[in-house]
Amino acid sequence: MGLSVAISGGIVMFTLVYVMLMIPGIADKTVLITKASSDISEVENSMLKTNIQVDSISAATGSSVINFTVNNSGTEKLWNFEKFSLLVTYSSASGTKTELLAFAGDCSGNPTSGNWCVDSISDDGLDPDILNTGELLNARSRVSTSVAAGTVTTVVSTNNGIVATNSTST
Repeated sequence: MGLSVAISGGIVMFTLVYVMLMIPGIADKTVLITKASSDISEVENSMLKTNIQVDSISAATGSSVINFTVNNSGTEKLWNFEKFSLLVTYSSASGTKTELLAFAGDCSGNPTSGNWCVDSISDDGLDPDILNTGELLNARSRVSTSVAAGTVTTVVSTNNGIVATNSTST
């Protein structure tokens, strides 16, 4: 009888120690899950607040430079331009081309081929170099081939995945 009490006491003690050792691991996992959920909520909130439009596009036949204007009509401040994506589809002498252009910073003249740059942000007094609500980003891009008569379409995607597009005829 004494041996069975000692064995059952040992089993109970082992179980209690095991449970006590498991609690920190469970707490850590709970904290990680809570943080991940909070991060997801922040991204979703940012996406809900972001709204842009490509207001205008200008391209001349025979030129590889395409100018466009992005209007921030949402409440989210946009500043991470190097993480924006710019797709340009245009007519060229060899047919329709689509190019993904890379961000090249602020413009000092025309950008190099395959790049786009920020020419200016209108009424940029509140936060310099940040596209606030109601401000217009004037940008310049250069595609690899001269634009021929036809349609030029730009697709701009922000760093949080919100997309705007517009087209014009040349």
